[in-house]
Amino acid sequence: MKTKTALIIGHPGHELRAYTYIKKYKPDVFILTDGSGSGNASRIHQSIKLLDSIGANFQDSIKVFTDKELYNIVLEQDLSEISSYMKSLKEIIITNNYDVIVGDALEGFNPTHDICRYLINGILSAISSDDSSRAILNYDFVLDSAPNNISTDNNIGGLSLKLSDDEFCAKMDAAMNYPELKYEVEAAVNKYGKEVFLWESFGKVTDLKQLSNWNTSKPYYEQFGEKRVKEGSYSTIITFEKHIKPIAELCLGINKI
Repeated sequence: MKTKTALIIGHPGHELRAYTYIKKYKPDVFILTDGSGSGNASRIHQSIKLLDSIGANFQDSIKVFTDKELYNIVLEQDLSEISSYMKSLKEIIITNNYDVIVGDALEGFNPTHDICRYLINGILSAISSDDSSRAILNYDFVLDSAPNNISTDNNIGGLSLKLSDDEFCAKMDAAMNYPELKYEVEAAVNKYGKEVFLWESFGKVTDLKQLSNWNTSKPYYEQFGEKRVKEGSYSTIITFEKHIKPIAELCLGINKI
C-alpha cells in the first residue's frame, strides 16, 4: 500500500532541506507563513513553483499567515487563533489519512520553526489519544545546522537519504534558483561544507510533549533579540517563557484555553 505523506514547514524555502525526499515521495505540503518577514514581499510563490516542478502538492486548504500576523499573534498571546489553526490542520490530517508527517525540528533558533513542531507533535498526540490504532510516523529535520545525521548508522529509527551527484546538483540548482534564499544557501555550504548536504536526514520524533531541547538558559532567538534591543534595532523581543511556552503548552495539551 502506498504511503501518504505530508510535509509541514514554518517558512517557504524549508523544502530545500528536504528536496530529494520531496521529489521521491511527493508529499502534500503545508506552509505556516508566507516568508514575508518584516517587509511585505511574500516568497511563497517561489516555493509553490519549486514544489510543482518536482511533483509535490502545495496545500492551500488552510490559512497561510504573513510573518507579521504570526508575530503579532505570539506577542499578543492570541491563543484562540493558534487553537483554531491547530484544529483545522488536525481535521485535514485526519481527512487526508496521512501515514507520515515530516516537518521542522525543535531547535530554539526561530519561533516559527518551533511553533510548527509544537503544532505537529500536539496534533499527532491528540490523534493517537482519540484513536490508539491510528499510527502516524513523525519525522523532523534541522534548519539551523548541517544535517544532524549523516549516515544510516547514527539515525536510528529515522530516515537518511544519500544523494547521488546528479541528485545533489539538482538540489543545488533549485536552491540557486530561489532568489530570496540564494545567499543563505551559499553561506550554509561555505560554513558546513558540501559533504554534509549530500545527505538528507530525518529524525524520528518520539517525545511528543517536548517543550525545549537547547542547552542554554535561553533559546537563540531570545538571545539574538536581546542583542538587537540593546543595539536599538528591536523595540520588543519574543521570549520563551512569556510568549512561546504558553503556545507550546496549548499545542501539546499541557494547558488548554
